[in-house]
Amino acid sequence: MAADAPPPGWPIARLLPVLLVGLVFLAMAPVIGVAYYAAQSNYETSARERNELMVDLVERRLQSHLQPVHAQLAYISDAVARGEVDFDDREQWRTFALGALAAAPQAVGFVVVPVTGEPTRFVRSDRSMRPEHIENIPLADALFARARAMGGPGWGEPIWSYVAGEPILPLIVPVRVRGEFRGIIGAVIDTSGLSRFLDELELEGGRTPFILFDRDKVLAHPSLVKEQVSARLRERGRVPTLAELGDPILAAMWGADQRDLSWLDQKSSVRGHWSWVGDRSFAWIYRPVTDYAPAELMVGYHAPGRESAVARWVVRSIPIAGGILMLLTALVAVVLGRRLAQPILALADAAGAVERLELDRVPALGDGRIRELNQANRAFARMARGLHLSATYLPRALVARLTATKGGLPASEDRTLTVMFCDLEGYTAYSRGRPAAEATAYLNDLLARIGPAIEAAGGTIDKYLGDGLMAFWGAPEPTPDHARAACLGALAVAAEVEAFNRARRARGLVACRMRIGLHTGTVMVGNVGFAGRIDYTAVGEAVNVASRLEQFGRHAPKIEEVTIVVSAACREAAGDGFVHEPLDGKPMDVAAEGVLPLTVLRDGPA
Repeated sequence: MAADAPPPGWPIARLLPVLLVGLVFLAMAPVIGVAYYAAQSNYETSARERNELMVDLVERRLQSHLQPVHAQLAYISDAVARGEVDFDDREQWRTFALGALAAAPQAVGFVVVPVTGEPTRFVRSDRSMRPEHIENIPLADALFARARAMGGPGWGEPIWSYVAGEPILPLIVPVRVRGEFRGIIGAVIDTSGLSRFLDELELEGGRTPFILFDRDKVLAHPSLVKEQVSARLRERGRVPTLAELGDPILAAMWGADQRDLSWLDQKSSVRGHWSWVGDRSFAWIYRPVTDYAPAELMVGYHAPGRESAVARWVVRSIPIAGGILMLLTALVAVVLGRRLAQPILALADAAGAVERLELDRVPALGDGRIRELNQANRAFARMARGLHLSATYLPRALVARLTATKGGLPASEDRTLTVMFCDLEGYTAYSRGRPAAEATAYLNDLLARIGPAIEAAGGTIDKYLGDGLMAFWGAPEPTPDHARAACLGALAVAAEVEAFNRARRARGLVACRMRIGLHTGTVMVGNVGFAGRIDYTAVGEAVNVASRLEQFGRHAPKIEEVTIVVSAACREAAGDGFVHEPLDGKPMDVAAEGVLPLTVLRDGPA
């Protein structure tokens, strides 16, 4: 019979781990995702706020350096316009201007250029302003033209001052008296104070602040307070560029390989990028300052990338650690799933052994940690014990066929079989006067040897008949060479009986002989009985003939321990390879064809 196809579904040893791992991932993935999103958002927000705050600090210092001069010049211009100061009274003007600018030490000097009259330059020396008369002012006409169009103080482009020996930022204020344009006041603001402030400014993380103008020129930088740097720049006599300052990180600010910073967005008040300088990464954070147009100022700082890298890796560690935790949890889930599947697999293996009728090999199912499985194991163990006991009353081949049969009981049918009848000769005399337990033990010991021999040869033990039995070959499963198998089985039984008797006689015990009858013919094989009690058996003339042949064995010469009487039909169906001896006479009431002549089976294939 063809083997059944494997049942559908997943193996539980695979399904349980998959389900557990799926649940773990389903539960942990959203948590890790939310944590990563929150950490990334917090990192970007904190990075943006921290960098904006530091840029604000630099910008406020720039404003605190420049705005006082702007405010004082605006105050002077307003005082002249209101008539509080006589612009034509040089002594009064000088005293008022020096007093006003005393509060703005960052102004290294200023110049007064009237439309008519001599221009005067005031240069700060020894914490005071001293006047110097100058013959002319370069580009005075251009300055007048610009000042006439100005409504208040205005800034100029930063330039290098040979007098101050540093970059300066000019400030121009128009002077009007009762609405009439009378001249200009120009202040000169140093930048060394800005550089000193940037040098003293302690920004965390190795940040270096700077103030630029025109994108690539340096107005203030901590390096400008160093004497060797300032001396080198004074020799050149011009505002240093990024490449001339001596800061290689700042020099690489506008390189071609500019990469975006992850935390910058449209809402941020600063701009920036990062790039590689050698084998290290650096970031430049900056903000354009438009309050001093036409000067295009820019404040900011550059910082090594290690701080942001650490912060980024802290954020990245969340999904990495979460992934590792998920993998470890998945591994534990796989181990746990397999542990949980083991008792179920053991139960399935035990069920498979029962299905194969290997009832002696059903594994013991112990108790585990799951109550319901323990209940199932105990119920199955009781069932297996019951089946084992039941199988002792039923032919194994029949049970196997019934187990494999889908639907109802197999139908009865006519089939050609080889039928065997066995009987102990002298057992009645042996058991007479002996205890029942002893007589039964003798019979059971013998049947325990010949029963397996019959089944090993492919025979089906139909029933036990007192001190004998009936068996047949060719059912329930069809067997083409059932006659040959029956002859081999009969010889195997004879060998077992002879060995059994030798062992008994060696111990001084009584032994009995055995008769066997074999016949091949057509019988009806199938279910006999009623719904409450059914036997699977063979009935018909061939069965009766086999029984009579066993009885006729009484008349055969008693040469060996077992006499095997074989009909002509069985001998012919078994084929060559067996040793037969003719047997005279014939059983009574045997009219069926294929019975005579009878022979006694002596030997067969090794």
